[in-house]
Amino acid sequence: MAMKDLIMLNFLNSEKLDQSFDNLSSFMNEREEAYRNFKNIGIPSKRNERWKYTDLKNYIRGIDFSLCKTSIDIETASSDKIDISDIDYFNKNRDDYLKPAQHLNDEAVIYLNLSYSNLFRCITIKESLDKPILINIDSLGEGVSFPRFIFNIYPNVNVEFHFFNRGGEGFINQLIEFNIDNNSTVNIFRVNESSSIHSETFMAYLSTNSNLFLTNLSLSKNKSRFQAFNSFNGEHSSSVFKSVSIPFEGCKDDFLVYNNHIGSNCSSNVGMRSILEKGVECSFQALIDIENKIKNSKAEQDCRAILLDEKASMNAKPEMKIFNNDVVCKHGTTIGSLNKDQIFYLNSRGLSKSRAEKILLQGIISEYIPENSPLRNFLPENYK
Repeated sequence: MAMKDLIMLNFLNSEKLDQSFDNLSSFMNEREEAYRNFKNIGIPSKRNERWKYTDLKNYIRGIDFSLCKTSIDIETASSDKIDISDIDYFNKNRDDYLKPAQHLNDEAVIYLNLSYSNLFRCITIKESLDKPILINIDSLGEGVSFPRFIFNIYPNVNVEFHFFNRGGEGFINQLIEFNIDNNSTVNIFRVNESSSIHSETFMAYLSTNSNLFLTNLSLSKNKSRFQAFNSFNGEHSSSVFKSVSIPFEGCKDDFLVYNNHIGSNCSSNVGMRSILEKGVECSFQALIDIENKIKNSKAEQDCRAILLDEKASMNAKPEMKIFNNDVVCKHGTTIGSLNKDQIFYLNSRGLSKSRAEKILLQGIISEYIPENSPLRNFLPENYK
């Protein structure tokens, strides 16, 4: 039997996961439909272009497939401006249960989450908030977990979220959706310092004059993948996604963002800064899709990786699918070691080599995480 079939059997026929279906009795028709689609697609492999640099099939071998305990802690100071509900949200919005798969019908990890989602929160923001909403997701021990979030942002709202992902040594498959209405702005700061095999799918639907800003700090302690799919449905919508990746020794971090410009006069910006030490592997994938009749689109992709060890590696794949000429687009990638001339200059000013290297690395990180960023305190001490 082929390795693919063995892994699929291990995953799909796991008695522990089959038993978990009994504990997830709500919306069984939708779950079973998603489960069938997942089985048809199979676990993502490197032959799938989006998963070219993430070998999920091998990562999950040997995983305990029982559901692990996962906690979600939401801290907010303005309860009257926010509604928080659990899976009962779908009793009134049943069609929304499979919405992510309708927008992206070939992504196996989405179907997997929809099949086994064991922890759900819907957060509706009705008015602007002065203070950020803090969301802590923590999985305990080994096993698997499938958290799912839906955020509904009303018109004319300004809101900030801080996400903190922590966890044990199992497999976390997380799904997040943002529905951002007209004239609203969402600012997200995300930290991943999980020890689990962590796969997160982020989907955003932007309406007219809406804005989405996300800054990601990945301190991966295992295998980590963050993939975002943004749909610019309304005119004059925009997004800026920036990621700083500093994985632990021997770990892996993958960052993927697909921006689909459906409305005219939209802009998107995707960037990554990676500091890669011993045995670390990282990847950057970005795709901009601008349809034929879309006017005045602006898009940028930028990746820079510093390799501090000969066994560290970086893969970068910026792509643009542009079907008209009314655009301003650019992309670039730089992968290499620190600039020797800059180090020499700082040495000539009396700084040691180690101090010079630290200053240069701090400068690269500060492009995306400046002194006033809430992510600053989470940086490793030698990079602050």
